[in-house]
Amino acid sequence: MPSIALYYPWMHFQDDNWLKLALLTWDRIVRMRPEMVEDRDRDLVRQLRTETDFIVEAAPSPTVLRTVTETFSEIIDADPHRIVERYGLRHSFREEFHPSPHDLRQSTDWLGYEPPVPQGTWDMVRSSYMLRMHTGASGSKMGTGLSEKLVGMGLAEPSGGPWVGMHPKLGSIYLAVLTDVMARGEMLSPTTDDLRMHKAVGALSQLTNLLFEDHARVPAIEHAESAYMHVALRTVIEPDKLAEVPVAKLIRFREAHRDELAAFHEHVAGLTADLQAIAEVENLEVASAHLKSLYESQTRPQLNELRKALRAQGIESSAGTLVQKVNLNAAAGTLLGSVAAAGGQLAVAGAAVAVTLVPYIASRVEARRQQVGDSPVAYLLAADRELSGRTLLGALQRRTGR
Repeated sequence: MPSIALYYPWMHFQDDNWLKLALLTWDRIVRMRPEMVEDRDRDLVRQLRTETDFIVEAAPSPTVLRTVTETFSEIIDADPHRIVERYGLRHSFREEFHPSPHDLRQSTDWLGYEPPVPQGTWDMVRSSYMLRMHTGASGSKMGTGLSEKLVGMGLAEPSGGPWVGMHPKLGSIYLAVLTDVMARGEMLSPTTDDLRMHKAVGALSQLTNLLFEDHARVPAIEHAESAYMHVALRTVIEPDKLAEVPVAKLIRFREAHRDELAAFHEHVAGLTADLQAIAEVENLEVASAHLKSLYESQTRPQLNELRKALRAQGIESSAGTLVQKVNLNAAAGTLLGSVAAAGGQLAVAGAAVAVTLVPYIASRVEARRQQVGDSPVAYLLAADRELSGRTLLGALQRRTGR
């Protein structure tokens, strides 16, 4: 799977906790935001932009825009009356499109969706919220030719500067197709923090159905591989715990465990056949259940085996604390083993014990490092121990019932 994501449909991230999870999932994440657009990023996004290379700003290429324009134009020209009747702005939006702004924000129905600022505009005449599309200028999401065509047909209208307003469902479909084409051309994986969005994967090939069928087939999961990684991470890091983790700590964790993340990506890639089948499921609850079952059968056993192997090494690391469990049988033949066999009179051995103990512990640390390095799920173990908030003291208290 590609290790770089393409964020859509908006120019600004909507969910900080989702972005934290994305930081632990992807090498980088690309978003389409023209430089001239007002910067409405929150503090978390600004910190990531300043301190990391995680967020990449990129515009759709002329080839991408041309492909989307040609496809939309072909479908529109084939039956202009039908598409104008369905999405034309000179007609009133359908009667059912009159919920309150609060209801619009909570709705999962794209016929009455309120895009976030600055990509939405409230039309008081129609009592409807329209999607604003940045077009015509450098880095825009829609080419001038298509935007002029839509305006001329009454499918869009000027909305100040390089913006046009569109029916929210038509705009959302356009953004899904744009994302699909750009992701294919640039080897990116579409991802979104807005579950109401039309899914981008495959949107180009099913554009006609998306435009004209009220019940076009849309899989519940956008990208099964990334969804699986999120399930795995949420299993070892509870969502409320992740919200409490400072972003500076996440950045340090990300830099320290790049190799483990790459290995985990390879592990997930090995589940492609199962994940492709899950990606066809249209019910979100059922798809989520399949992902959890796959995790329990394919990934959790390996994580448990890694923990078991580390315990067998006689030395563990938990929440940044080194826990030394010296196995005297394993130490037999060393000065440490001899002292232990003689009754544990460490003071008699003095500095000699320390000289022997240090290499013994070091050998165990090296064995642990090798064990972790060979495991494809070491990344999850690291996340569990460094980001979950579970400390060694807490674990001991849970075991003793205190």
